[in-house]
Order: sequence, then C-alpha cells, then structure tokens
Amino acid sequence: MRTASFLLLSLAFLLASRSIASDRAADRGGPTLLPNVLLRTQDNQAVRFYDDLIKGRTVVISFMFTSCKAICPRTSANLLKVRSALGDHVGRDVFFYSLTLDPATDSPAVLNQYARKIGAGPGWTFLTGKAEDLELLRRKLGLFDPDPKVDADKTNHGALVVYGNDAIGRWSVMPALADPNRIAEAVTRVMGVKR
Repeated sequence: MRTASFLLLSLAFLLASRSIASDRAADRGGPTLLPNVLLRTQDNQAVRFYDDLIKGRTVVISFMFTSCKAICPRTSANLLKVRSALGDHVGRDVFFYSLTLDPATDSPAVLNQYARKIGAGPGWTFLTGKAEDLELLRRKLGLFDPDPKVDADKTNHGALVVYGNDAIGRWSVMPALADPNRIAEAVTRVMGVKR
C-alpha cells in the first residue's frame, strides 16, 4: 500500500512540477503558482515563501516535523550529507528549506533547537506558520497522497525533496533517502554551476 501511495505521490508531483516549470518559463514576471504565504523561520523572522525564499533562487525543499521518529531523522541526516556534498554553494547558490508538518508543536524556538541539534548550519532554514498555509504549500508542491485518509496521517508523508531553480523554471523531485551524491548532482544540474 505504501509503495503504491509513494508511486502515486511521485507521479502527482512530476505532473505538478511540469506545470510549475511551464508557467514560469511562459511568464517569468507574472504571478507564481507557489503561494506567497507568511512563514516564520527558526530564528522567528517573518518571511514570505515566494518573495523572500524562492524567487530567483535554486532551492531544496522538504517537509518534516521535529517529533517524527520514523523517516524525518533519516531524511535530515541524508540532507546533511547533500549539504556537505554541495559545499560552499549552500547559502550562496542553493538554499535548503524544511517546512514543518506540525506547526502546533514546531514553534520557531523548537525548530531552532532541532536545527542546532542536527547541525543544519547556514543556508538551511526551518519554517513554520499557520497550518492552512503550510498545507497549501504542501499541496501546491504536489506532496500529498491522493487518498485523503492516508494523507491526513502526517506520519505517512512522503520522504521526498523538491528541488528547483525558480529563475529558469526548472523543478523536479527525488526521494529524500536517495544517495546524497546523486541528489547533490541533480541539484547542481538545476543550479547551473559546477560543484
């Protein structure tokens, strides 16, 4: 069941990512498909999702929650390896964003503690906000299960990373537990710079 859900989730995202890319390529100056919702960083800074974090940048986006005991710790550990493989590009040419699935628990202070605990470092921002805004982002990024019952259980969230270059409208998705060097190579390709 999980395998079928994962495949459906991946297919849904691929279709959504093609839509994002084609809309961006067709109208770089127009409104974006990604909502410009107000979020808070782990440093309690207010940011607009699109204008402040995505616009014109290459990004790696994941969803997580700090009390997750299953896939989130493994995903974070793998993304640390991706961050390391990208080296000095992180925080300059590419930015990592982890959005919580549990905003009621994951306050900026809790996210700050989590970021420090895992050693996230500069260039990797953890985000919280209103539950409905985070849900809207998750859906717009295509990271939801078509079965509402499965989708309602945050412990069933897909371990996927969305990565893309907004400036050129190029977006894709990859399993978050894929080989970290493979993820870094894919991100580098959309970044348009050499590692």
